[in-house]
Amino acid sequence: MRGPTVSADAYLDLAERQIPATVKARRRAAETRRERAREKALAERDAQFRTWQREHREQLDAALAGPHGAKLAALLGFLEGLTLAAVPRTLERVRADDWAAADGDTRFLVLRLINAAIVRLREQAGLESFDDPMFDRPPDPFLVLRGVLR
Repeated sequence: MRGPTVSADAYLDLAERQIPATVKARRRAAETRRERAREKALAERDAQFRTWQREHREQLDAALAGPHGAKLAALLGFLEGLTLAAVPRTLERVRADDWAAADGDTRFLVLRLINAAIVRLREQAGLESFDDPMFDRPPDPFLVLRGVLR
């Protein structure tokens, strides 16, 4: 005949009661330090992200106030009404506005704005953010656009 069964929790409870208070205090202190380090890392990441957003907003504001401001404002309006089906038309728009002739910073800003719009549309449609074609396939509109704006 066997004795009464003891649950695993009973053994864990016994083990927990036998750990000295000083060891438990050290464990709690270590966990507190880890939690504070996690919170500090998250706060630092959030601060960096806010800085990044502010710098990009300032860059956009400066470009809107610059020599290409009117064309950039028109492009932003175009991107607001963009749909996934109309993404290929962005290449026509970029060529028509002659963004390839703009300075490098402005071309990069235009490419970044178009990329953000396409990613937002894809995510809203439940698609992957990026879906670049394989090497044996023709490039998608964004890759062609990137080549034009280089």
